[in-house]
Amino acid sequence: MSTTGKDPQWRDAERFAERHARTVLARTDVRVTGPGSAIELDLVGIDFAGRVEHRRSPVGRTDLEDLRVAAGSFVAVFYSRSGFTKTALLWAEEHHIALFGYTDTGYASPANPCAAELVHRAEVESEQHVRTATELVSRRANAARQEAERREREALALELRAEDEARRAAERRRVRRERSERVLGRTVALLLQIQVEPGVLAATVDRLAHSTIVAAVTDSADRLSMGDRPHAVALLRSMVDDAAAVLEVLTPPSARDTANYRTSRAAIERGLDALDAADGLGTAGHVAPEDVATQLRVAEQSWRALVGELTKALPAPVLTDVPVPRRARHLTSSTAVRPDRGPAGVSPRGGAHS
Repeated sequence: MSTTGKDPQWRDAERFAERHARTVLARTDVRVTGPGSAIELDLVGIDFAGRVEHRRSPVGRTDLEDLRVAAGSFVAVFYSRSGFTKTALLWAEEHHIALFGYTDTGYASPANPCAAELVHRAEVESEQHVRTATELVSRRANAARQEAERREREALALELRAEDEARRAAERRRVRRERSERVLGRTVALLLQIQVEPGVLAATVDRLAHSTIVAAVTDSADRLSMGDRPHAVALLRSMVDDAAAVLEVLTPPSARDTANYRTSRAAIERGLDALDAADGLGTAGHVAPEDVATQLRVAEQSWRALVGELTKALPAPVLTDVPVPRRARHLTSSTAVRPDRGPAGVSPRGGAHS
């Protein structure tokens, strides 16, 4: 109806009907028409039209007919404080108008089957919406939990990889330190031997070049027992350390940047890495015999390259105390010309020597 002449209680009734339509009927878009509205409706929504009567007499058929005309094809709802006449109830049921009675204390109840059906349909739709929203929230929560677990697993894996990399780096530093210490000790020992016997360097290179130990161990690699394998690998590692010491003695500091020196150092590191792999360093569990044979063949190839470089780097021997060839006897001093005699014993005066 028109907003003219409505008392505050009527305004409160309209606001109560608005809350009822939004909460009970699940019509969240319903709102009260403002003052001065041109339509004869108190409540409007997307598919909703409603009237609110706060008078003391029951609502008759005429008010319902006006609502039906104003609502058109929308859902028509009528709220009355004083109820409805019997004629209005019958006409409302025939024309699908939901009737609700309400009290001043804030309670509303359906007054006809159409209103009860509207409430029931709203409850079903609300339950469906709640169920759908709950499932959506649950899916999002599961997705968020799975995403959090994935990120946690990735962070843990990243941390484990960092720890593993740090452990591997520490192991590599330890191995390099041990290798450097072994080579340093053998280099010092070799220098001391050279001070006592200068030819020991050439002898060491010759011994390493003509040694058949590496080839013999490599050929029998697949037949080595578990007890013999560490001793064989240690023997080859000792020979590589000897060769590395010879390289350090042969190479002056000014020649450490040459290609030959870098090639030799690479062969040493490659051979020692292969020996460490054959010995099972950094490997969990048993090393298969075929893997041991493969690594020993790699070590042998590195050994051959290293020995070849040492042989080329060894300086040529310096020849000392070279014997002077003897002169022929006819050129010795017995046939030399004396001042007082001519050649072949002839006197300067032309007479024969007596």
